[in-house]
Amino acid sequence: MATLRNGGRAVLAAALAVLAAGCGKRPSSTTPPPRGEGPRRGGQVITALFQDVSTFNEYEAPTEWTQSEIIDMLFPSLMTEQPDYQLHPPSFAPRLATSWEFSADNRTLTFHLRPDAHWSDGVPITAEDVRFSFRVQKDPRVGWDGLEVKDYITDVEAIDPHTVRFHFSRVYPYQMMDANDGHIVPEHAWGKVPLEEWRTSDFDPILVTGAQFRVASHTRQQTIVLERDPLYWGRPRPYVDRLVFRVLPDPAGQLAQLATGQINLVTQVPPQEVERVRANPEVEVVEFPSRTWGFIGWNNRRAPFSDRRVRRALGLAINRKAMVDSVFHGFAKLCNGPVLSTMWACNRNLQPLAYDPKGAVELLAQAGLRDTDGDGVIRLQGKPLEFDVIYAASNVMRQEMALLVQADLARIGVRARPRQVEFTSLMAHLEGGDFDATISAWSEATKIDLTSEWSTPTSSQGTLNITGYSNPEVDRLIAQAREEPDYTHAKVILDRAQELITDDQPVTFLYEGSEAVAINRHVRGADINSAGIFFNVEEWYWAP
Repeated sequence: MATLRNGGRAVLAAALAVLAAGCGKRPSSTTPPPRGEGPRRGGQVITALFQDVSTFNEYEAPTEWTQSEIIDMLFPSLMTEQPDYQLHPPSFAPRLATSWEFSADNRTLTFHLRPDAHWSDGVPITAEDVRFSFRVQKDPRVGWDGLEVKDYITDVEAIDPHTVRFHFSRVYPYQMMDANDGHIVPEHAWGKVPLEEWRTSDFDPILVTGAQFRVASHTRQQTIVLERDPLYWGRPRPYVDRLVFRVLPDPAGQLAQLATGQINLVTQVPPQEVERVRANPEVEVVEFPSRTWGFIGWNNRRAPFSDRRVRRALGLAINRKAMVDSVFHGFAKLCNGPVLSTMWACNRNLQPLAYDPKGAVELLAQAGLRDTDGDGVIRLQGKPLEFDVIYAASNVMRQEMALLVQADLARIGVRARPRQVEFTSLMAHLEGGDFDATISAWSEATKIDLTSEWSTPTSSQGTLNITGYSNPEVDRLIAQAREEPDYTHAKVILDRAQELITDDQPVTFLYEGSEAVAINRHVRGADINSAGIFFNVEEWYWAP
């Protein structure tokens, strides 16, 4: 499930933050301990957050990246997804489930749960909790934003307290991923709240957790303190005593406190600040490919952007490479299509859109847009071609991109007007289709499913296809790929869908991002990678 990104790695379109983007570097870990030293217990790691969390229940409301990372340290999932999606769909390591197996026909998937797993109040975690969580995920009254990933799961059966079986309506490559998606929540505590009241209930008074940490305190808009759960059943148990999250919306303020040691971890270092931060001997900067890509979305429902020739021409007129180099300071690379180049399903034969202003003018002329009186202004039916390019008001990097787009298009006689829009209003414009063009970004899931972004929108289901793009052949291919049980066969289908999408240019693909994370060098053992900043948080420890 892709998500619109205006800040961190969002699970849904949510609060604004600064995008850290860069070239695709290999995942890396923090500095290893000196010889003879090993993990030691104690201490705390303080992390800067751009915003507070609104809930610790991911099913209560749409969640953004901060909440998702914290929730993963509070609630168990059946397995841990691995960051190995470059060559194939991601693999999984045991977490709550110690082992699993498919039936002979691959229509059922049975998980065997840890017998020693407990919630933070001492109640055992059982198959009934897994079954309850599935009911929550599927119930329309709850309205979980990940509902579509459970489409092909027909039932979850508790065989015994430590055995749970998933039943599928079809065989397809993402059965394990779909079974694993969404955390397990406590039936004995949260089952008392009617499902129709979940969206309006306060879960803090009944916050029973079941993973590495539990919530020690939460001061709204200030700090979240997680403490090691003494009942945690996994191995190893966390070495650090606490994780403190401090709300600091200003990137400059975050970096200032990092430099003085008041903050130990900054999750998004602005590209222009990376070299300065790296110069601090007490700080390590870890770079890794994110799943974020930026674009200019053209409103395909609205003329003249409904004409694919116009969309392609506008893309030809924009010097994408110069933009990426200028805005991201060498920490980004060009994006050429709808699947990231780090993903196994990327069509690597796609031809990148060239920078060709002359070709852009010729293509616009074919679509009926010309400079009819020699004044250097492109006109359509006598009216200048001019439109607004909207973007999130607090995002400085998008402001830079918008100004560069304006300058490039002006060179061919097209008037683009950059316009900052407050986030809530921006989302209303995009969701309602009330815009000409927008500069935005997607954060992609590791599950390659082009449905949300590129299938024709319908009134019967939600969509992330903000541009209103529609191509019946693309719809057919996406549906076919989604049901193909062999991912190698699915890739052939997805390759063709990507060709058609890039031919149509519903958006101008701009850049692929990476993340730059700054961490105090005395925090050891951290494997920070594309699966999550806190991917192996239980192995973090302080070293002198």
